[in-house]
Amino acid sequence: MTLPARSHLRALLLLGGLAVASGAAEAQEQPRPLLRPGNVDLRVEGAASLLPLSLEAGATVEVGVLPIATGTLSLGVELSANLCALACWIPNLFLERDTSRWDLSAAGRLGYHFTLANRHYSRFDLFTFVLGGVMEPRTTVTTPSYRYEGRGRGAVFGLGVGGNYFPSSRFFLGAEARLRFSTGTYDLTLTRGTYDFTPGDLRWLRLGLSTAFFVGVRLF
Repeated sequence: MTLPARSHLRALLLLGGLAVASGAAEAQEQPRPLLRPGNVDLRVEGAASLLPLSLEAGATVEVGVLPIATGTLSLGVELSANLCALACWIPNLFLERDTSRWDLSAAGRLGYHFTLANRHYSRFDLFTFVLGGVMEPRTTVTTPSYRYEGRGRGAVFGLGVGGNYFPSSRFFLGAEARLRFSTGTYDLTLTRGTYDFTPGDLRWLRLGLSTAFFVGVRLF
């Protein structure tokens, strides 16, 4: 082999080695979508509940705390506000009784994050979770002859499944399905007219199956 040919071969090998090293470095720098211990995810969400028909908005912070098997145990906190939508609006159209209802809740989340080996899921962080916390329902009932307001407080429990999709290394889109349950009694205050409260007025029950969609960012 002539000297010029050897020089060209060395140059090609050097360029190939640099390309492989650059690709390996990029692969190492690219973080996995799976939530790892020490990672912190922040997200904002909108949700629609089927039982009853209602709308919801909220925010969640979640931290990876412990590796278990091929996944990660996580802890989180979520805050949300739920507005009774069609379940209240439709009856209001046909009755003289107008009902407005908000539910505020704060709950802790215990989750488990995992990924699938299939390459088609390489950008997904999947999870299951349970939650528990406090719900505060607020309602206002207005009729031509009376008006009253009610506030309550009770424990809320739930469970669900979901997933995050990472189009980039830091930002993600996601969705989850969750079932929540809470019950308690109202502290009712009559603000106009006269009315005798019934046992049904005093008791509240929330059993909701909802689908939430969210956007988020991995802070660390």
